[in-house]
Amino acid sequence: MRAVVAMSILLFTAGCSAEPGIDATVLISNVRFDLQEVHIPVGGTVEWQFDDGGLLHEVHADGIFDSGVNGDSTFRFTFDTPGDVEYQCSIHPYMSGIVHVG
Repeated sequence: MRAVVAMSILLFTAGCSAEPGIDATVLISNVRFDLQEVHIPVGGTVEWQFDDGGLLHEVHADGIFDSGVNGDSTFRFTFDTPGDVEYQCSIHPYMSGIVHVG
């Protein structure tokens, strides 16, 4: 009986600690966002994948999120409010995109 209770607790806590699913992926490559426009549900998560040969980028939307400067990693953000969120790379301001939430 103790083993069943322990296993139930282990499975419950493992399920609670899982990272959120990814609803859209934006690849950062060739000094551009690919896709530049994504649609996700409220509570959805976008993942930006920095894959531009080590070239530094920063994904941010003023007052909403900021990836920090990255060259070869990923950044995720979960959008809890409906609406359109425009973002850009602060290092390359001509790089921009939009997330449609809702």
